[in-house]
Amino acid sequence: MEIKQDTSNIENCFSRYEELQVRHLAVMESENLPDLDLMTRERETVFHLLKTALESFMETAGTQYGTDSLSVLSRYEDRLASMMKLDDKIAIEIKRHRDSLKVNLNLMKKGKAAMNGYRRAGTNSKNPRVLSMNR
Repeated sequence: MEIKQDTSNIENCFSRYEELQVRHLAVMESENLPDLDLMTRERETVFHLLKTALESFMETAGTQYGTDSLSVLSRYEDRLASMMKLDDKIAIEIKRHRDSLKVNLNLMKKGKAAMNGYRRAGTNSKNPRVLSMNR
C-alpha cells in the first residue's frame, strides 16, 4: 500500500479544517454578532475527524512505512502549526467581539438604570400621583 493512498483522508480533513478556519475568520471580521455556537459545533466536528485520521495514521505509520512516514509527519506538523496560528487570530476576533458586547451591555445597564430612576420617582412614593386642588 502506498503512503499517498493512506494519507488522502488526512489531507481531506486538513483541507476541510483550514477552509472552515478561513470562513470563520471572515465571518468574525465582517459580522457584528456571529453565531459562535454553530461555529464551535462545526469546528469540533471537523477537528474530531482530523484527530481520528491522524491517530489512525500514527498507529500504523512506523510499522507500515518506516522512515518514509517521517517526511509526511513533518509536513503534518507544519500544517498543524499554521492552523494553530490561524486559531489564535480567530481567538483574538472572538475576544474583540466579547469585549464589544461587554461594553455595550454595560451601556445598556446604565440606560436601563436611568430609565428605572425616572420610573421610581412616581411609583415608589406613598403620596398620591395626582394632586387634588379642591378646597
